[in-house]
Amino acid sequence: MRQEITSTDVTATTLPMRVTLRRSWVGAARRTMAIAFLRIAFGLIWSVDAALKWQPAFQTNFSQIVAGVAQGQPSFLSWWFGLWQLIVSGRAPIFAVLTATTETYLAFALIAGFARKFTYSIGIAYGLFVWSVAEGFGGPYVPGTTTDVGAAIIYSLVFWALLLVDAGGMSVDRLITARIPAWRRISD
Repeated sequence: MRQEITSTDVTATTLPMRVTLRRSWVGAARRTMAIAFLRIAFGLIWSVDAALKWQPAFQTNFSQIVAGVAQGQPSFLSWWFGLWQLIVSGRAPIFAVLTATTETYLAFALIAGFARKFTYSIGIAYGLFVWSVAEGFGGPYVPGTTTDVGAAIIYSLVFWALLLVDAGGMSVDRLITARIPAWRRISD
């Protein structure tokens, strides 16, 4: 007896048991497209952030931004913020350009889907760095006045989620990997 096989059903017959596996190509394509859309939208958000970092006012006020975060923080964190004030002092323009460059790279790499594994790893580390230095761990935490934990920690979590689930749909990496299979090490 012959069974009909449709495009969504794959039937495997083994004696004495029959197993039916369902493949939803449409569902997989939708998931891939949704993840690619999330990655690209996230890249557009980073591009706005990067454009703001390239403004002369950001570069001029960089050391004041770092110093301002230390205000009101708990005393046990004063060493952390003091360290970063010391590192940045006299080098604020360099750190401002590094910040703008990193965010520009993240924006373009997210939009294009370039070196995804590497980009997501950099994004996680950079988000944690921004959260701990520029956002002061989201603090100071004062009951009744503090209302969020900072955006950069959430950015790190989005990068982490992309690292776990992005299969490379609609990405430059897919084209590069077709020509250079070793590229898969930094993209998948």
